[in-house]
Amino acid sequence: MAVGTAFGSIARFYDVWYSTPLGKYVWEVESAAIDSTLPNCIEGIAVDLGAGSGMSMELLIQRGAYTVGVDLSWRMIAVAREKLYTNPRAEFVLADGECLPFREGIADLVSGITVLEFVPNPLLMLEGIHKTLRSCGKLVLGILSSTSIWGMERRIRTFARKDIFAYARFLTPWEVTSLLHRASFAALGYRGSVYAPTFTPTRFLPILARLEECWGKRWLSRSLGAFLVFHAKRVQQRSG
Repeated sequence: MAVGTAFGSIARFYDVWYSTPLGKYVWEVESAAIDSTLPNCIEGIAVDLGAGSGMSMELLIQRGAYTVGVDLSWRMIAVAREKLYTNPRAEFVLADGECLPFREGIADLVSGITVLEFVPNPLLMLEGIHKTLRSCGKLVLGILSSTSIWGMERRIRTFARKDIFAYARFLTPWEVTSLLHRASFAALGYRGSVYAPTFTPTRFLPILARLEECWGKRWLSRSLGAFLVFHAKRVQQRSG
């Protein structure tokens, strides 16, 4: 698929941006938002969809999960494997998020960090996740929101030049909530993060990072974050 090839082309330098001041700030607040939705201890199997370079996998492994990273790009998997090759709790699968190769009820938790917006049929992927999760299993989704300054900038960039975001369809929090309900998930809530605009001077980033938790939980401001983290629980589908 084109999106897998596109991510493969940037795999070797994907993590470089996260070493910049803005990139460090972004991952600091994004990972804190993801962490806030995870159980203190994950005893079973976690599946990380769109695992990329393995950054989100590390968060799950730290909570004790045997983590299976799934990605469409074998180049991305190669980068993540190099990073986690000594960790016995990490495994990798080359697969399409819309066609998961797992038996039903295998996972205690499924995470998908910035993956839903890159699949042609988000509902189909969520329905596959529902089958993969055990009864009352948990889903954590990280979304690049369309209701933020970053979202507007990304949409403009897709017209100005062809980059990875040309393959994305940015979602609103209300669209994500609707998709979760349609796929038989009980949406437990969401929080926002990444409120600093891309042009924020470096010296102000630590100050903004300290305000993230407050802004991310407030009803009036959470949807304005560039990165939204949803958590939901699998519920039994109605028969008939």
